[in-house]
Amino acid sequence: MGGTVPKELRFTLKGSTPGTGSMIIRILYSNAGSRAILKDGTEIAYNPWDDKKRAFGEVTRTTCGNNRYMGEKNILEFYLTEGCELNVSPRDAIQTLVRMEWSVDQFFSEGGTSTFAERLAGSLGIHMSTVKVVSVYEGSLVVNYELAATKDEPLKLEEIQELQTQKFATGKVDVGAPILDVAITKPPSLQPKGVSAADEEPENVV
Repeated sequence: MGGTVPKELRFTLKGSTPGTGSMIIRILYSNAGSRAILKDGTEIAYNPWDDKKRAFGEVTRTTCGNNRYMGEKNILEFYLTEGCELNVSPRDAIQTLVRMEWSVDQFFSEGGTSTFAERLAGSLGIHMSTVKVVSVYEGSLVVNYELAATKDEPLKLEEIQELQTQKFATGKVDVGAPILDVAITKPPSLQPKGVSAADEEPENVV
């Protein structure tokens, strides 16, 4: 796309014989906002994280909507088949970047993303289902993750936002290594009226 990618997108592949044509679509975004692929109004989750590849599993040509997010490059990738309609919409999630005094190899040798999510959820006192790691890369070690409300978590998103900010600011979060920086971006539902996720500046907490 030549300009800013629209917040809401709809994709459909039309042809004479539904199910015979298909393509894999990649969208390059200018920022690391959270997006969801929706089919018939239901979100299709990213492919499972693969600690060996240190990324979400590759998109497969199995079902329409199969998708992944490449966090380092800000690319959303998904599979579209003929006769299928997909929507791309902002995901109502708290985006957080944590920089730690650790190497990527140490991170994955100590349990990787699943252990990180367990430690984070335990420190915050929230259900592990709310945590989704989006990307892991060097610098010293950077982990980007999202927190979203789930049926297993009684706290509202606003309460989770306040809890996380307070815990990080007071040094009460243990994710396995010394924390150097934390930046939190509010979810769309908590942003000021008229402000989009692309305009919202992350809040530096640590």
